[in-house]
Order: sequence, then C-alpha cells, then structure tokens
Amino acid sequence: MFKPVFVRKSDRDTIEEREKMAAEIDAEAAKTEEARAAKKAESKKLVELEVTREAALEQALDEMEPSDVDTDDELDDSIEFDNWKSRELERLKADRIQRELLFREREEQERLRAMTEEERDAYHAARLAKKEADEGKDRPKMAFMQKYYHKGAFFQESADDAFGTAGADDIYKRDFSAPTASERYDKSLLPKAMQVRKGTFGRSGQTKWTHLANEDTSMARRGDDDDLWSGRNRDVRAIRDKMTSKQGGLKDAKR
Repeated sequence: MFKPVFVRKSDRDTIEEREKMAAEIDAEAAKTEEARAAKKAESKKLVELEVTREAALEQALDEMEPSDVDTDDELDDSIEFDNWKSRELERLKADRIQRELLFREREEQERLRAMTEEERDAYHAARLAKKEADEGKDRPKMAFMQKYYHKGAFFQESADDAFGTAGADDIYKRDFSAPTASERYDKSLLPKAMQVRKGTFGRSGQTKWTHLANEDTSMARRGDDDDLWSGRNRDVRAIRDKMTSKQGGLKDAKR
C-alpha cells in the first residue's frame, strides 16, 4: 500500500486545471497555424505583384516610341561648347591658383630651413607684429564696460574655401562690436558699484576686494563721531564693548 501524502491546495493538479492547460496549448497551436497561413498568403501576394509589375514593364517597353527617349540631340552645339569652355577655364584657373599657393608655401619652408635661429626668431616676431597691426586696423573701439559678443566660429564674413564659391549671408556681416540698445549710455557717469556689465548688477561676487588703494582708510577729524575707522563712532564702541565684556576676565572692564 502507498503511504498517503498531503498535497496543498495550491499544488493540487485537478482535472479542471489539466483541461484548461490543454485548451491553452491547443489555442497557441491554432494561433501559430493561422500566423503561418497568413505569412504564406502574404508571400504569394508579393509574388503576384512582382509578376504583374514585370509584365507591365515589358508591355511599356514594347509600346515605347523612339520619340519618347529624351536625348540632347536638339541642343545647340555652339552654346554647349561655350559653356564647357567657360567651365574648363574656371577649372584651369583654380588649379593654377592652387599650384601657386603650394609653390609659395614650399618656398617659404625652404627659406625658413636655411635661416639661423636668430633670423627665424626675428622673422616670426615681424610676422606676428604685422598680423597684430593688420587686425588692429579694422578693430573698432568699444564703449566703456561694453559687453563683448563673439560673432561665432562657423559663420564668417568670408567664405571658408580659397575660391569663394560658398559665399556668406549678409546677416553675418553685421558689426558685432556695436553696442546694443541697453548699452547706449556712458557708464562712467554711474557710481562705482553700478559700473558693471549688463545683468551682473546686484548679484553676488560684485564686491570683490582688489587692493588697499580702493578702500577708505582715512582717519576722522577730532570730534567727528561718524567715522568708522577712528573708533569714536557710537555703534562701533557699543559693539566693541559688548565683545570685550564677553571675554574671559574682562566682564567688568570698561573702556
């Protein structure tokens, strides 16, 4: 005889549950069969469409007339030759300019290699000075405390290529150094605390200590009780006496 074993209700496999599981398996198999049939029908439809398209293409080729072909036979040969000649001249000109630039660069390199160290330093210094002088000619003078705006690294006044084929939009040729509408006044007339750039007045970090020459360290005249540095100001004396009274051994001290 078999020993009876207790099985919890959640682990019991009843007849109803077995039938339910079998029904789910049958439904899954039926769904798979339907998907396979739908895929087969779709493939058949695609084949029919491809056969129809090829038949229509063959029929169109058979019915095509010679006049339906677009050729350039009707164009004027003289005009086309002139256009080709212009394009060829432009290409030759661009190639010549490119070769000249390359030749000058190689000559410059050979000349620099033949120089001594002192001559090379003098050459670079003169070239840098000339570059700074050329840049300073077109640099406009900005107003006092005027905010600087960079025009951008991607949109320049001139084209990027050497031949200027790309061009530039007129909007990028504006004067970026010109003051805005909110900066068209003399900031030097404002108080020192307000002589800041746009949007920074009143924010933290504007009271930076620079050096002692900007601080008011003048001593008060005799009898002047309004100077904070002299020690005769009432508020300063009150704070100092309060701090002194809290120090150890100086509670009864009077000054």
